Amino acid sequence: MAVAPQLRALLHAVNALLRKRRYHAALAMLKGFRNGAVYGAKIRAPHALVMTFLFRSGRSTCTCSRASCLPC
Repeated sequence: MAVAPQLRALLHAVNALLRKRRYHAALAMLKGFRNGAVYGAKIRAPHALVMTFLFRSGRSTCTCSRASCLPC
């Protein structure tokens, strides 16, 4: 599969830019935001959806009488 010379030149330019040390902190921060979004979409959102369906009734089984507990 042949790659067009313009695309190859673009890839070399982008790779050279990404290898520069001065952009390391910004790229690391961007990677962290991306990883957080992926984690939220793959793990947190489905878990919240399942928990919503499991505990939709609002019935609480809490029997404690401590003031620090959420209202039962």
